Amino acid sequence: MTESLAGFVASIAYKPGWRFKLSGPGGRWLCVYAHTINSQAQASTRLTQHQFELPDPLPEHRELCRWVLDRFVDIERHECGEFLTFDGFAPFFPYHQDEGSPYARVERWEPQ
Repeated sequence: MTESLAGFVASIAYKPGWRFKLSGPGGRWLCVYAHTINSQAQASTRLTQHQFELPDPLPEHRELCRWVLDRFVDIERHECGEFLTFDGFAPFFPYHQDEGSPYARVERWEPQ
């Protein structure tokens, strides 16, 4: 990639309130920060952070842009799983912390 990675990340724009930076060991992680409605207490907002290790080796510009799009789709699918409910039950509520990948497709059907 001919441009600097920091310059590339600085060029990213998405939704209002979303910010992006490089972090982690060797600056090899794309960190996405978003002020969002709290899915568990929707009268409040929270700062959400998502982190993705950059591909190694770094792809060319177009492929890296596609990679960013794919990560944003992962984030949106995660958030959709938090907010989508049926009679108050969220069968697609995503994993968090040590449960597994927060971007895995989850089904948590429980007997009613």
